[in-house]
Amino acid sequence: MGAELRRAPRRQVSQQALMLREDGSIIGPCTMLDVSATGARLKMPAEIAAPSEFILLLSKVNASMRRRCAVAWHDKQTIGIRFLPL
Repeated sequence: MGAELRRAPRRQVSQQALMLREDGSIIGPCTMLDVSATGARLKMPAEIAAPSEFILLLSKVNASMRRRCAVAWHDKQTIGIRFLPL
């Protein structure tokens, strides 16, 4: 396996999250598989297509726990995202 190219180390998690459009409408649920200070890897249902930028809602209880994201890469059900400034 090659050298790690990420700027920040990732830690594995299994956290449910919700993807939202910029206008607040729901794109769909996802699971965060790993996360770092600069981005994350998400698993999504096959029927959901992530837009190039979206909001990731990390908590159902605390709506302020959200991150603005840009898709860095994707395959069938997994995407890599970069965190953007709010």
